[in-house]
Amino acid sequence: MKPTRILIAILLLCSLAGTAWASSDVARDHDKKLSRLERYIYGDEQKGAEADRLRQIEEDLFGRNTGRKDAEKVSYLHDFIFKGSPANPSLDMKLSFLEWRLFNRTGEGNLEARLADIDKQVTGSVSMEPLAFRLEQQIHLIIENGLISLHQVTIPRGTEIKMRLKKDISSRSAKKNDIIPMVLSHDVFIDNNILVMTNGGIVTSSVKSVRRGGRFGRTGYVNLDVTKVESMDSTELPIQIDAAGEKFDKRKIGMAAGASTLGYLVLGPIGLAGG
Repeated sequence: MKPTRILIAILLLCSLAGTAWASSDVARDHDKKLSRLERYIYGDEQKGAEADRLRQIEEDLFGRNTGRKDAEKVSYLHDFIFKGSPANPSLDMKLSFLEWRLFNRTGEGNLEARLADIDKQVTGSVSMEPLAFRLEQQIHLIIENGLISLHQVTIPRGTEIKMRLKKDISSRSAKKNDIIPMVLSHDVFIDNNILVMTNGGIVTSSVKSVRRGGRFGRTGYVNLDVTKVESMDSTELPIQIDAAGEKFDKRKIGMAAGASTLGYLVLGPIGLAGG
């Protein structure tokens, strides 16, 4: 009977380990979503207990608590801002659409700053209403019937996108699974007139592995996990890093002299865009 008990114990341990890994992946995804939300709304991640941070986001967006459980709020708020639905585009898509209608460009800065620019352009003063309500007001003032139509488009494989880091990273201090904020450094169009990703769009990567620099000139490095990027409707698009070769120029991707770089990133295949 001993072999049987040992086998059962091994299987049980393997099952528990698998559950732990799955739970860890869910937690990392949760943290990335909250990080992306706060960077989009405020410009940086916020401090404090997660429940308090989520309540503040609800208050700033809607002027009230949504009544959802804390465990559900991150996904709900993330989808409201970045994903939307065919019948109701995301807040981010609506905002980018208005900016192109008014300024022929997408805005920079946090959500409050971008909405303030729209308020001043349309009404001459900055509203103090909740952020999501302000955006809906402007949509109904600017767009007939307040409706933004959607249609499906194909993003060609090999479309180049460029990103920049939002903070310095170093092999001396970076740790595995650290969240590394990045943004797109340009608007991405297809067919020259369909905006599918916006300048300043939030990209979240994490540290996959680190090697510290050492004695005798051993080079340190930080390996970032950046395998996908989201289009304006939050469709996840797989990306890969191309060898930069002769065409590489740090200045063209907005990186400071001496900074590390990820090189060129390549997209494929399908997403939705506002029109």
